[in-house]
Amino acid sequence: MICKEITYNNFRNIENETLKLSPGVNVIHGENAQGKSNMLEGIYFFARGRSFRASKDKELIRFGESEAHLSLGFTRDESERISTLTATIPNQGKKIITRNGAKLSSLKEMIGSFRAVLFCPAHLTLVDGGPSLRRSFLDIALSQLYPAYLDSLAQYNRALGQRTALLRDAAAGKKIDAYMWEIYADQLAKAGARIAARRWEYVGGLSDSVSEFFCEMTDGKEAPTLTYKSDAIEADMTYDDIITEGEKLLFGSITASLEKDIKYAMNSHGVHRDDIAIKINQKDARLYASQGQRRSLALSMKLAEGELSKKATGEFPVFLLDDVLSELDRNRRSYILGCLRHRQIIVTSCEDDHFKGDNVKFITASGGRIIEQ
Repeated sequence: MICKEITYNNFRNIENETLKLSPGVNVIHGENAQGKSNMLEGIYFFARGRSFRASKDKELIRFGESEAHLSLGFTRDESERISTLTATIPNQGKKIITRNGAKLSSLKEMIGSFRAVLFCPAHLTLVDGGPSLRRSFLDIALSQLYPAYLDSLAQYNRALGQRTALLRDAAAGKKIDAYMWEIYADQLAKAGARIAARRWEYVGGLSDSVSEFFCEMTDGKEAPTLTYKSDAIEADMTYDDIITEGEKLLFGSITASLEKDIKYAMNSHGVHRDDIAIKINQKDARLYASQGQRRSLALSMKLAEGELSKKATGEFPVFLLDDVLSELDRNRRSYILGCLRHRQIIVTSCEDDHFKGDNVKFITASGGRIIEQ
């Protein structure tokens, strides 16, 4: 998959610019606050359907304007045929997305059309950060690969929100019919089992790939393992077991915790509480790994995300590195760039002396303007 170009109109501090990209390494450099990350943010929007920095879409609109526009051209499967995605982001109302000129009925239809792996400084805390970071990592990666996963996630989150509202009502003294608790427990268990099965399968492949990258990065001195932990999973379960038996396990744990859930007005069981256990030489990496080891593990997870995308789809995603190289020492920086050789990389950096070679395109960002060199 190759990103050929992207046009920005009233997006962040960019008034009207087109960024043309090479199939190799693209370095967007310049001083801080000149629009480098904004340019990367616009590309990533088409992979996830939202910003990786802003909580609200309207934050993406240039100050004083009523809407922002983005248009991305990309190729797939080594084809020269260019596919186009466009997005109109209004200050009020819903986003409008088109693919090759046809309006899409929902954002879900777009996700997976263009795939990208994002590296940013926040990802360096994947190992020692909270479980929500690791769940988000899984959800973003899997949503780009499996449309049905996105459906299950939406169904689960909808049921979770509705059960949470009931718990708050019950905690406030309102009487709730018993059958309502069973309805939402059943919905959460069904969707949750599908989510857990796909996450479990993905983490199995992720663990093997992470171990390979990490051992290369550390000269084979440590052996990491990643294991998915969930209420839906017991030892020695297979993917099919989780779909069937996992649903029963989830239903049981959700219903058994009802009294406690009402007391605290929160859902204490379900896949929204799941996590990835990460160990090095059988020791919890969050407790015993050094900062350098934790960073190497996080980088290995992002590299492995790209490898699993290639395995599932037959082509590598686009790799987006937002100011992450400045956070790394020379050895890790060199390793990352070496691993991503022969992939399309779009990097933002305040410095350009990290990058050498014939297959490198330099682009300067200045005041929201794009200056090609």
